[in-house]
Amino acid sequence: MENDSSNKPVPPSEKLKGAKKSGQADEGLIVFDFDGTITTKDTFALFLRYHAGFWRWLLNITLLLPTFIAYKLGRIDRHQVKAAVIRRFFKNSSVAEVDDRAKRFAQEVIPGLIRPKALACFKEKMAEGDHVYICSASISPYLLHWAESHGFPGKNVLSVELSEASGVLSGEIAGYNVWGPNKIRRLNDALRSGNIHIAEAYGDSEGDGELLNAAKESFYRPFRV
Repeated sequence: MENDSSNKPVPPSEKLKGAKKSGQADEGLIVFDFDGTITTKDTFALFLRYHAGFWRWLLNITLLLPTFIAYKLGRIDRHQVKAAVIRRFFKNSSVAEVDDRAKRFAQEVIPGLIRPKALACFKEKMAEGDHVYICSASISPYLLHWAESHGFPGKNVLSVELSEASGVLSGEIAGYNVWGPNKIRRLNDALRSGNIHIAEAYGDSEGDGELLNAAKESFYRPFRV
């Protein structure tokens, strides 16, 4: 595993607009990314296989190869890839069945992926108040179960929501992929504000760049050993 315990922001691809760092009286938000920051691996990819089973997972991945190739060639962006993957794996799935699999995934798989130092920091910040958030490109079913198992309120989990109607998933994202600048957008939408104040942010990848650069204090891969 990579040895990087430095607390440094991801260099921004462009200047962030709309998120000010000062001039507000509130104590500010503390925001954690999930995959790669709190965990050691991408939980979304692991859940696809856990949910579908090996053979259906393999079939779906094979059918998605043209989408992956189009992304590599620069013809579509990562948000379109995420939408295509969700459509392929979850369209017409029962909400109850996906939720049941997600709950078991949160109980059986995620605990083995958690970075101990990250969990300790997360719980320490939780104890300070309700201004702590998880902001993640993971999908909500299993992330909500994991968070709530640690006493963390579901309303403070900001992740990719799956569209549903009459107990069935449509295969579409309800809203947008919570990655890159959309992390700031998701926080603004959740708090109904266009001028959030992020006191601390924890992330590990390019997808957290805008979040880290919007924070007064940013921590890049701080829990890796």
